[in-house]
Amino acid sequence: MPYYRCVVPEGSVAFEQRAAVAKAFTDVHCGSTGAPRSFVHVVFDETPDARFAEPYFVDGGNRAGRSEEVKAELLSDLLGAFASITGVEESQLGGRITEGPASWTMEGGMVLPEPGEETEEWYAHDGVAAGG
Repeated sequence: MPYYRCVVPEGSVAFEQRAAVAKAFTDVHCGSTGAPRSFVHVVFDETPDARFAEPYFVDGGNRAGRSEEVKAELLSDLLGAFASITGVEESQLGGRITEGPASWTMEGGMVLPEPGEETEEWYAHDGVAAGG
């Protein structure tokens, strides 16, 4: 369910950079949460005009239930990776992570468990080893 939407000016992020950002976001998210890699979604939304105060914006959506420390580190690491890969100055980059109850989301035909309540069956359903 982790869903990261990168809002960027038209033509400003090359395909190769997008692939590198998607891999980095997956690494960051899975390293922080233990989620299966195949559950992480990263999309790019090009816009001709600024929809946010910053020209580049990362809008993330995750399951609720993680500590404030984990959420702050996750956002910081995501924005740092985006800036490093794209060359965008951090002053031009904003972001947020919003959360919703796990029960509001399905992945692979299964309602997601709350963070920390994942079972071997849940991990096996995706064909990944427990722990990510």
